[in-house]
Amino acid sequence: MAVLAPTSSAERIHVLDITRGIAVLGILLLNITAFGLPFAYEDPTNWGGHEGKDLVVWRLASLFFEGSMRGLFTLLFGAGVVLFLQRHRSRDPNGPTALLYYRRTVCLILFGLIDSYLFLWDGDILVYYGVVGLILYFFSKLSPRALMLSAALVVAVQTGVTVVEYERYCQIREAAAAVQQMQRDAAARTWGEHITLTEHSSIEHELKPSRSQLQYTVDTVRESYASALRHVAQRVSFTQTSFFVRHGFADVFSFMLLGMALIKMGVLTGAAPRRVYAWMAFAGYTLGLTVNAFETVSYERSGFSVDMLMRSYLTYDLGRLPMTLGHLGTIMLIHRYGLFTRAQQVLAAVGRMALTNYLAQSVICMFLFTGAGLALYGQLDRHELYYVVLAIWLAQLLWSPLWLGRVRFGPAEWLWRKMTYLRL
Repeated sequence: MAVLAPTSSAERIHVLDITRGIAVLGILLLNITAFGLPFAYEDPTNWGGHEGKDLVVWRLASLFFEGSMRGLFTLLFGAGVVLFLQRHRSRDPNGPTALLYYRRTVCLILFGLIDSYLFLWDGDILVYYGVVGLILYFFSKLSPRALMLSAALVVAVQTGVTVVEYERYCQIREAAAAVQQMQRDAAARTWGEHITLTEHSSIEHELKPSRSQLQYTVDTVRESYASALRHVAQRVSFTQTSFFVRHGFADVFSFMLLGMALIKMGVLTGAAPRRVYAWMAFAGYTLGLTVNAFETVSYERSGFSVDMLMRSYLTYDLGRLPMTLGHLGTIMLIHRYGLFTRAQQVLAAVGRMALTNYLAQSVICMFLFTGAGLALYGQLDRHELYYVVLAIWLAQLLWSPLWLGRVRFGPAEWLWRKMTYLRL
C-alpha cells in the first residue's frame, strides 16, 4: 500500500516555487498600505499623502501591482490543488485523498482565522482560499478547456454584479442630489427621501471617512492590542461575510479555476513553448497597462472622487487579469532562459515557505503598526511604508534559504502538513 506523505524535494516544481516566492513578496507591496494607513488602500487622499513621492508610489502600485500580485498568488493556489490531488491519487487510487484534501483545506481556514484575529490582519486571504477550496475538489478532474470556460463564466458573473452595484450607486447618487436640490429643510423630507440621503452618505463615508473618523481609527489601532483587535474584528466581520459573498468568492474562485487549467496545460510548470510566454507577457502588459493607466489617470484627474472610484471597478478585472498573465509570462521566460539563477534559487526558497512568510508579514506588521508593538499606524507617509517593505523583503530573502538549508519545511508548512497527515 502506498504511503501518503508530503511532497518530496525531488517532486517539487522549481519554477512554481519561484513564482510563489515572487507573489508572496509582491503582495506586500499592496498590503502594506492597509497595514500602515487608515482607509488609504484605494484613496491616497484619505491618509499618508498624495503628492510628490507618495503620489509616485501610488501610481506605480496602481499601474503594475494592484490585483495582479494577489491574482498570481491565487493562480498558484489553484495549481496546488491539482498537484496535491493528482499526486495522492497516483500514489494510492483507493486511498483517503478526499479526506486529506478537506483536512488540509479546513486547516488553511484555521490559519486564516489566526491571521485575521490573532495577528490583526483584516485583509487576510487564507480564509477566502480555504472556503473556496472546499468546492474546488469537484472541479479538479475537469479538462483545461472546461476549467477556463468556468473561470470566464465566474468573471462574467462577477462583472455583472459590479455593474448592478454601480447602477444602484448611480441611482442613489442622483436621487440624493434631487432631494438635496428640492428640500433643504431636513424636517420636511419624507421617510423615503431620508433613507436615500442616508444610503448615499453611507457610501461616501465608507470610501472617504471624515478626518475625525480617520483619527479615531488611528488612535484605536495604536492604543493597545485589545483596542486594535476590536477595530480589526469589525472589519473582518465585513470582509469575510458580506464582502466575500458579493466579490471575494468570485474573485478567488475564477483565478483558482484558471490556475488549475494552466497547470494541466503545462503553462505553470514552464513546459509550454517560449513563444507562449512571450505572447502572454506582450499581450498581458499591453492590455493590462492600457486599462490600468486609463483607470489611474481618470481617478487622479477626478480628484480621487468616489464616483470615479466606483466606475473603475467596472474594468478592474479587465486590467488585473492581463497584468497577472503578463507577470507570469515574464517570470517563465526568465526561468526558461536561465537568467538570474542565484536570484531564482533564493526566490524559490521564499516560495517554499510561502505560508510562513505570508503569516510572518502579518506578525511583523502587527508589531510595527499596532498597539501590540511600536504603534506606527498612521505615522508614516505612503512612500515611507516602502522602506518597511524593503526591510521585510530583505529579512525573508535571507532567512528562507538559511532555514531550508537545515530543515525540510518552513514552520507553518510543517504544522500544516502535520495537521493534514496527523503525523510528524
